[in-house]
Amino acid sequence: MILRIQSPHLLTLHFFVIMTKLFKILNSHKIPFAVISGKYDKESYSVESKLFNPDMDLVLNCDKTKMAHLLLNDKDFKIMGDDLIFDIQLNLRVDLYFRSINVGYYHFLVPKSDSYKIQKLKEEDYIIYQLLDPLLKFSKYHKRHIFRLKKYFSDGIPKEISSKLSKIIGKYLSEELLNKIQNSEFIIEKQFIRRCKLKILFINGNFVKMIKSRIF
Repeated sequence: MILRIQSPHLLTLHFFVIMTKLFKILNSHKIPFAVISGKYDKESYSVESKLFNPDMDLVLNCDKTKMAHLLLNDKDFKIMGDDLIFDIQLNLRVDLYFRSINVGYYHFLVPKSDSYKIQKLKEEDYIIYQLLDPLLKFSKYHKRHIFRLKKYFSDGIPKEISSKLSKIIGKYLSEELLNKIQNSEFIIEKQFIRRCKLKILFINGNFVKMIKSRIF
């Protein structure tokens, strides 16, 4: 899961106070975390045709139950639903990912240990996140995603990205997707996305997660 914070009214000061408190909790309990953000995020919000609420994502290297226990009695945090989404005062929202970045039972990215050391997702992993998360979550790239991907791939396709993506969705699908991005073809067919999901289903124990989610 991911930790996402949304501020509809851009309440910067309150946002800072809440995040400082959350980071303090994580650090005091020695819970490794990494903020999921990229260097083009802020700039990309301006290309959306309607008002976009900026967010922050966090991936934590701990179990969901541990965080639920730590925040259960904290008045600044409210646990909502099975996805462990925290609705914070004044409409701030926090979503958490645990150990891996996922959309439903499609766990597609396990952050490098270096990300937890610097408390920010490494750029290589962040680019993979930008490539796959929108397709799995929305079945398309929004304008902000297109803006970021164009920036990241303006000088060609980095070998490390191609290699890492191949391990997730296979060499053939990886090459096809990266070629589309390189040629500014951002309308991705649903059939292609289904093939990617099928590949992802057989990594990181996702098939078992799917079976459990349907049985229980």
